[in-house]
Amino acid sequence: MFKIVLVALFLVLNLYSNEVYILPKQGEQIKDKISESITNAKSEILIAMYNFSYKKFAKDLVNASKNGVKITVFLDSKKVKDDSEISEYLKKNNIKVVLVKDKMHLKVALIDSKVAIFGSTNWTKESFEENYELIYISEDEKTVETLSSFIKSL
Repeated sequence: MFKIVLVALFLVLNLYSNEVYILPKQGEQIKDKISESITNAKSEILIAMYNFSYKKFAKDLVNASKNGVKITVFLDSKKVKDDSEISEYLKKNNIKVVLVKDKMHLKVALIDSKVAIFGSTNWTKESFEENYELIYISEDEKTVETLSSFIKSL
């Protein structure tokens, strides 16, 4: 009986995977995790990112798109006006880019409506290598749905 209760408790506690990464110390680790999440996506990726200049992630998104993943990237229009390199690259590679007119300061990626990756980190080299930042990964259905609904309303 004790084994059954222990196994049940383990399953309940591990129902949702939640991870926290502190940067810059875990910067390389989380970059690999994000890249892997993009690469392994099956159906859809939604991204809302204030500052996106990290080329590796852009290339990963293009490759995922070529593998049939529907991708939409929401970017702050004023930030893109200052630096449009990534947004232009994504558009040239048939990725839907939405420029949000109101201040859009989010840092969120949703993978296949199952995984939310969010925190304080812009997708820039400096954010992963120099800044104190935080990234949280959650598979909690309610969290993913709440973020997805909000992003789709932008």
